[in-house]
Amino acid sequence: MLSNKTHLCLPLLLALTLRVSAEDPDVGKSMYEIVAEKGYTIERHYATTSDGYILGMFRMPLAKGVTRQPGAAPKPVVYINHALLDSSFAFVVNSPAESLGFLLADAGYDVWFGNNRGNTYSTNHTHLPTDSAQFWNFTYDEMALIDLPTHIDYVLGATGAQNLSYIGHSQGTIQAFAGFSLHELESKVNVFIALAPVAYVHNQVGLLLNAIAGLRTDKIFQVLGYKKFLTKGFITNFAPWICNIGPSLCANFIELIVGPSHHVNKSRIQVYVSGTPAGTSVKNMVHWGQGIRTEAFQMYDEGSAEKNMWRYNSTKPPAYDLSAIKVPVVLYAGGEDYLADPKDVDRLVSELAPGVLVKRVNIPTYAHLDFSWGVDANTLVYADLMKVLEDYR
Repeated sequence: MLSNKTHLCLPLLLALTLRVSAEDPDVGKSMYEIVAEKGYTIERHYATTSDGYILGMFRMPLAKGVTRQPGAAPKPVVYINHALLDSSFAFVVNSPAESLGFLLADAGYDVWFGNNRGNTYSTNHTHLPTDSAQFWNFTYDEMALIDLPTHIDYVLGATGAQNLSYIGHSQGTIQAFAGFSLHELESKVNVFIALAPVAYVHNQVGLLLNAIAGLRTDKIFQVLGYKKFLTKGFITNFAPWICNIGPSLCANFIELIVGPSHHVNKSRIQVYVSGTPAGTSVKNMVHWGQGIRTEAFQMYDEGSAEKNMWRYNSTKPPAYDLSAIKVPVVLYAGGEDYLADPKDVDRLVSELAPGVLVKRVNIPTYAHLDFSWGVDANTLVYADLMKVLEDYR
């Protein structure tokens, strides 16, 4: 005989079972699997940096159902780079009619995707063990100085193209603003399209980075060292189950970090979180936190005048000079973006050299992840983005 408590629990257990059984079939799939199963050609590539990191890259060279034709004219090349704690997975995670990667391939572009050191697809090295402190001793400084030109040179070498168009999202923009200020890449990059553009982050109000900014570098390193942060594993394995049961709970948590979203398909959050976060280094997160505290866009602060002098020959970290950028810049910014706050974007724009910013588009209701996960990004962002690419192809 079942007790009254058992009778009360059975409907709840049945409801939970039904919710879990309705898990999206894309949960847990890699970028390669998602693209291939949707009928597109996808290639794996690996680019090795000067300091030994083996960066995983993906290429979508053809529209759906199209095969290579001998002697066909070369296609214009587009290279896309991902956000903080993200990977190239973000650009194919929605349907082919909604995701930037699929849309670009179907529009006739040779589409390449980068993955920065330390994320899910770039955790190999020529000689450093992945679990070593040395492997995780990096920030977006190294992504700007080394990973960015490595990716670009690899793509141009593989395609034979003279130049490419660069699309960055969040961290993919901060490393580009830094990298383009350090390297003369205007002959290799015909346009830089920045989604949720970031250089300064002092005014950001995301819970995660504010918490990190409130901690001191030395205390973090005492506990964690130069180790990994939110890499693929427990969270990405467990979160889809939670999000399947309570998608609103997951959506609310994400909003605390990057801002409220009115544009993400909440029923698909379980897919998003099965591949995100994709990981980075603790040191990189500390660097982001330094930007909040200092109001500066500068290289990593080693924590003392003596250490900075040893590394930079200066008591303070060098600032990135945005006025040195010569690549044409197009910005797409969101009015509800917690991480790329409009005031910080305004400051970024004010420091670019005259004529470098060729277009700025504001989407008032967009938050940080809407630029990659938004179900209406195809109409609110990507349609205009395609026109920009056409102007520079």
